[in-house]
Amino acid sequence: MEIVVPEKGAFYCEPLITAEEARGRASAYKASAFGTLSRLFSRPKEDDITISDQGLWYLPMWHAKAHLRFMFDRSETYKVPIKASHVVSVTVGENEYTLAAGAIDVPVVEHCNRDERRELWLDALNSEPINAQPYAKAHQIAVNLDEFAPESAKIVAPTVRASAVIRTLLGEDLRPTDADEIKEEQVIVECIDLHLRPTYNFTCVWGAKNKSADVAIDAITGELQMQPHAGMAVVAKLLKPETLFDIGAETLNVIVPGGAIVLKVTKALTEKRKT
Repeated sequence: MEIVVPEKGAFYCEPLITAEEARGRASAYKASAFGTLSRLFSRPKEDDITISDQGLWYLPMWHAKAHLRFMFDRSETYKVPIKASHVVSVTVGENEYTLAAGAIDVPVVEHCNRDERRELWLDALNSEPINAQPYAKAHQIAVNLDEFAPESAKIVAPTVRASAVIRTLLGEDLRPTDADEIKEEQVIVECIDLHLRPTYNFTCVWGAKNKSADVAIDAITGELQMQPHAGMAVVAKLLKPETLFDIGAETLNVIVPGGAIVLKVTKALTEKRKT
């Protein structure tokens, strides 16, 4: 199998709402930060809860696309009904077939061409799918991960690596399992990009109950995130692209079923994607 992988890509989204707007949205929901039971039995007042800023954080997510193409042959048997009731056998080419229940079973070889495209967006902290439509429409700025260190912001380090994303993208049904002979197989990974989406993070403190809760406001959609990922505690000063983009022939032979992979890394796909 030949797998073509583009050069790594990394992008970040600029916030569409301000920190002040985010704080206002978080304040409007601070009483609900402690869960349903707290609201039912304790009924905290707005003044009972204080809110403090944790600042702007960038959360990682992966975007991957692939074009799969397989040309293969497979054996099949076609049941061909025979109209005339007095027919007892049929000759096809040099082979004679006897009727059974008004039909003949003809062995054939099907020549197949499976061509498909796959795409996914994954949360880089828990590998869960993300509704990426708002972020795909947002202004994406290319960034060098070796140097990206935005002032007054924190970067959350991904726990999901590129190899795992490709494994999820290609799935268990990568190769046609019913093929008798594969004539050609090629997988073109059109992009494997790390995107950093901004969130404004706050801590709500209910002093009377000695409770605190973290909330986040998505800086693109403005939506409230009541339960930030546990992985948000892991904050990186600088991301390590050589670790995140762990894609090589040896790695792919482990994660992709079947092995025996020829790996090609191409710059052309990256340049085409950027234009």
